[in-house]
Amino acid sequence: MTTDLLAAFLIGLVSAGHCLGMCGGLMVAAGLNSTRPILTAYYNIGRVTTYVFLGTLLSYFSHLLPSHTLPWLKVLSGLLLVFSALYFLGWNQWLKKLEQVGFPLWRRLQPLSNRLLPIDSAKAAYGIGLLWGFIPCGLIYTAVAFSLGMANVLQSALAMLFFGLGTLPAMIGSALMANRIRPWLYHPNVKFVLAGVMLLFAVTIWLDVYQNLR
Repeated sequence: MTTDLLAAFLIGLVSAGHCLGMCGGLMVAAGLNSTRPILTAYYNIGRVTTYVFLGTLLSYFSHLLPSHTLPWLKVLSGLLLVFSALYFLGWNQWLKKLEQVGFPLWRRLQPLSNRLLPIDSAKAAYGIGLLWGFIPCGLIYTAVAFSLGMANVLQSALAMLFFGLGTLPAMIGSALMANRIRPWLYHPNVKFVLAGVMLLFAVTIWLDVYQNLR
């Protein structure tokens, strides 16, 4: 379980560059910056709440499937870790295609988020976070799919919580210190180390499945 949570956290951490490009500008435009740290905190709490909700809901339905499907979900989660590592290194762009899945839902939710702008209260910041948690993002979908391989709904929810925590350095950094955090996140050595750890987690998951199926 600890390995799974660390892997979920790492997916969030390596999402940093993607998050900065997709959400960083939106946060600044919405007024979330270094002069409003409390609102930035409420926004991120809302965003992580949505991630946990998605993991919980979809995990509930996945666990209605026959029990023998769980090992295959774990195999899939390991495969997604591999694809995410390759995407992080710029060797595979499949996540961008995956994002198309969420656009129909986002088109319905986006008008609701516009009503909360500009952000001038904790309630509005939290609401924006809840809604923007549904912004089409291949790495979020990867994390959700990864969480479906957990043993139960609670573990799936925890996996999405740890994914959300992993995204915090980038999201808080984009609002408070973007110029400092961006070079570190894009450093080639950092990217290779994080991608390598993700591949190691994938192998660990597959070995665990193999041992349980023997």
